[in-house]
Amino acid sequence: MKKILLLISIIALMILPIFAETTNRNNENIDLYTNSNITSINKTKNGNSKELNINNKTLKDNPLADKKWGIEINIIRLLFIHTGRDEFNYTFSGGVSLFNINRHVELAFPIFYSHTKNEVDDEYIESLQQFTLDCHYRKFLGKAQKGLFISGFIKYANIRGTKEDDWYNYEDPKHSIENKIGIGFGIGYRIFSEMGLYWGISINIGRYIIGENDIFDEDEFFLFDNDIAMIYNFELLKFGWAF
Repeated sequence: MKKILLLISIIALMILPIFAETTNRNNENIDLYTNSNITSINKTKNGNSKELNINNKTLKDNPLADKKWGIEINIIRLLFIHTGRDEFNYTFSGGVSLFNINRHVELAFPIFYSHTKNEVDDEYIESLQQFTLDCHYRKFLGKAQKGLFISGFIKYANIRGTKEDDWYNYEDPKHSIENKIGIGFGIGYRIFSEMGLYWGISINIGRYIIGENDIFDEDEFFLFDNDIAMIYNFELLKFGWAF
């Protein structure tokens, strides 16, 4: 019996170190695997965090990076719409922009429309209508589509109304339609938010090169800015949303 117990003790003493070593190796492998996974997870998290930071920085530096086009409108003009028994005044100013043509350029198409009546001797005669459509090529001077820009533009104007010489001819006033085309240049500044809202200011100066001038106004500067030969356009109150 003593011999059997001694043999069992010897076998146990021989097996335990092997078992312990195997267990340690397994634990080391588990720890190594766990540590490896943790390291991998950390690397992935760090990578995602870095990528997220890069994306945030990209959106901050260039908020139009994932935007293709935008639409803007001058809301203030809509507040001055007025209609009455003897008068009518309607004006609209807005536009559409393309941002994905070139990531340093904005291609804008401003639209303007107005419909008013002219007062002569306390009487309102034939209304004057103006419609203009521009195409502006705006080149941003920075590294992204925001901030300061310079631009060149071409402008189309359609003007309808009573000629100046027939303002007092109530019985048979002569109406006229004039189509004009002009060119010019401008300078401005754009602010874009990451969520899509944007605003800008610009000054544009040009001249009509096709079409007759001074047909409808009465020599009053800026009375009808598209009737004179020069083009003056100042944008301040337009707000847009990029998509």
